[in-house]
Amino acid sequence: MTNFPPANENQQAQAKKLWHGVDRSMLTWFPTIDQNVCTGCGLCVLTCSNFVFKWNVDEKRPITANPQNCVLGCTTCGKVCPEEAITFPDNPSVFIRNVVVKYKVYPKVKEDLEARLAKFPDHVVNSKGEA
Repeated sequence: MTNFPPANENQQAQAKKLWHGVDRSMLTWFPTIDQNVCTGCGLCVLTCSNFVFKWNVDEKRPITANPQNCVLGCTTCGKVCPEEAITFPDNPSVFIRNVVVKYKVYPKVKEDLEARLAKFPDHVVNSKGEA
């Protein structure tokens, strides 16, 4: 087993999850499960690829275990829930618009987009759909 030295404050700060430059922990966007409505089908667990949920084996139901892993504006788990037991704090469009305005993220979004297109040139096409 390898022993790593404790992370210094700068390394811990870099480890924070960011959403286009904004500390993700400042943004309250994650699913809430109404356990009185949830039937424990597990579709939310299987659908979410960001490991927002964990499965409570005792209760045979999902729990929101990693809320900061939820992609801002994503509501897929709520859409696939047959019982409509999953809700979010706001309309996703309104929430994202408010975050964009409040934190002025457009310059960082443009920077992130340029970096992604440079890294994945196959995502670039012209107006005719040609690479």
